[in-house]
Amino acid sequence: MTVPMPYIPPNVYLLADNLDAALAAGEDLMKAELVWETGAGRDGADLARARAAQRSVLENVRSLEQILVARVLKSRERSEEIAKRDPRFATVARLYNAGTAILIEAVADFGNLATADFETGGGVVPFLRTRGLLTDDSPGPTEGETFKFRDDFLVAGRIRLGTLLDLIAMYLDTLEIYYALFDDAPVESDLLPGETDPDPVTSAPVRADVNTGELESGDDSTDSEDVEALRKALLEVRSAVALDQR
Repeated sequence: MTVPMPYIPPNVYLLADNLDAALAAGEDLMKAELVWETGAGRDGADLARARAAQRSVLENVRSLEQILVARVLKSRERSEEIAKRDPRFATVARLYNAGTAILIEAVADFGNLATADFETGGGVVPFLRTRGLLTDDSPGPTEGETFKFRDDFLVAGRIRLGTLLDLIAMYLDTLEIYYALFDDAPVESDLLPGETDPDPVTSAPVRADVNTGELESGDDSTDSEDVEALRKALLEVRSAVALDQR
């Protein structure tokens, strides 16, 4: 026999996939590290190699940043769909969308190649400055200075990376609580025809409305408490996002 699984709307899986991909891009971005070399006192070949190495790191960072923003924007679309479909989910979904709304403006910036030209090095210092890695009164990086793209990195120059990843992770946790996305797949029984399971696993009955996708359980008090706790945590992160945007 096959263990029955509750119905989960397909757009929930699409939302979870986008959130997971955004988290992965953010985590990869945090692994990047740039050691600044001015090339002072070196010949042209050494200077070219130093510039090429710096450009390679920054192009990787910029690509991961764009992937992160693109995935967040796609997750916003799916989030709005789910909020309309399932009233239980509306508050959390709209908190997430409110916290990430500022990234909509980043699309226009990404399309402006003049602001992200690393070929000649002309856009390197402005990029570091707008991402919060250089202060406004700093003339530029110093020889041997190391830049790490951690929690304080400003994604698209707008929101702290650490805050954004916390928001995404909490939202993904909320999806798991609501829809049990990561439960084990249906398992085929190894019993022969006519045999009965001597030690059956019992659990509270789970039903699903195929029209709404809403789950009904014999005891959902624990889930409700977990969801409320996550909602409060999500609201706290949303407040942190608002402070970052001021």
